[in-house]
Amino acid sequence: MEAVVEKHQSRETAMQRMARHSGALFAALVQLAALAAIMLPVLLASMLTVDIPVYVFDRFVGDAIASRPSNWLSQGSFIMAFVPLIVILFARRYGGDEASRAVTAAWGLAAVAVFAELSYLAPVLESSDFPSVRYTVSFTASAMAAQYVAASVYDIARGGGFWWRAPLYGALAGYAIYGVIYFPAVYWGTGAPWFNWMVGGFAINTVLAFAFLGVYRVLRTPLRPRGGFGGR
Repeated sequence: MEAVVEKHQSRETAMQRMARHSGALFAALVQLAALAAIMLPVLLASMLTVDIPVYVFDRFVGDAIASRPSNWLSQGSFIMAFVPLIVILFARRYGGDEASRAVTAAWGLAAVAVFAELSYLAPVLESSDFPSVRYTVSFTASAMAAQYVAASVYDIARGGGFWWRAPLYGALAGYAIYGVIYFPAVYWGTGAPWFNWMVGGFAINTVLAFAFLGVYRVLRTPLRPRGGFGGR
């Protein structure tokens, strides 16, 4: 009769468990910081150019002055339209929750950077150099909402159907939320034809969303989803 040898699995000590969790936490923080660092320059560039009009699209509306996109489209808002697309790429690789955390972290860093810059320049700035509180709150709230919605809708739509479905739905949903929040919040009660501007803005962003599909198609392989996340 063969002797039965009892095998004992080595148990993880408290120190080993703490080291393992600490390592995982540090890795997660580094990843979050890296994603936020990618977004941060785009956010800051948008904030610094938010009062510079874009005239390139005016040629498509003829002589209708009130309908010209330069009335409402600035370089900052145009740059900000790229951020939901960046967030969608984050969501493909790391999932919607991590992409949303990156949005929160990037906006937090951007707020600190802008506050520090304004504090430094305060002695030479006048009140007319600052956008109104209404505009600032509306622009920030609509941009953040668009980025959160883009990540969430992409995460829900991924994993099945045509490859383009999730990025297109995510981008269009984000742009729709941006327009629905931004234009009424900024222009309601001013007498401006904000509804027409909102439709025009969504049309421009729709073109951008379809153009993004080419970029997304190229990056599908390099940005394969990590374990636990769907998508092809």
